[in-house]
Amino acid sequence: MSDFARPIPRRRWGIGALLGAGVLINYIDRLNLSVAAPQLQAEFNIDPGDMGLLFSALFWSYAYLQIPVGMVLDRFGVMQVGRIGAFLWAVTSGVMAFTSGFTGIFAARFVLGIAEAPGFPASSKATAIGFRAASARWQRPSSTLPPNSPTSSACRWSRSSSAISAGAGASA
Repeated sequence: MSDFARPIPRRRWGIGALLGAGVLINYIDRLNLSVAAPQLQAEFNIDPGDMGLLFSALFWSYAYLQIPVGMVLDRFGVMQVGRIGAFLWAVTSGVMAFTSGFTGIFAARFVLGIAEAPGFPASSKATAIGFRAASARWQRPSSTLPPNSPTSSACRWSRSSSAISAGAGASA
């Protein structure tokens, strides 16, 4: 049986749902400090400038590591990097609960960005690997399109004709 005729097993759909839930938790975790900000400012006497640093700490490490994490995923695989990231995330979340001041929260948020950096790239790679046959089934080679079909003529449009049809060439 070819890859195109094979259905995707139920187990893969379950794994896909878990990956999606993990990415959702990842996004929620980025936002939780903004919900707790008023209480943190009052409890630890944090000024707005320092609060901005706390908001940014996670994103500095997260953004800086996106490309290196992709290379690490290619080298060591989704399962190993995902496990390490999830373990580091759990430890950092626990440590953050026991911090008592700006420096501890800042360090925990920075490390949390490191722990969350593999989340979305690992989920994307796992989905691409696990659903490869299904995605190939939906792709159709361009040579099978009839020569006068709307899709084939749309592919022949130039950039200037696309801009004119979208109204970019109109004068004000």
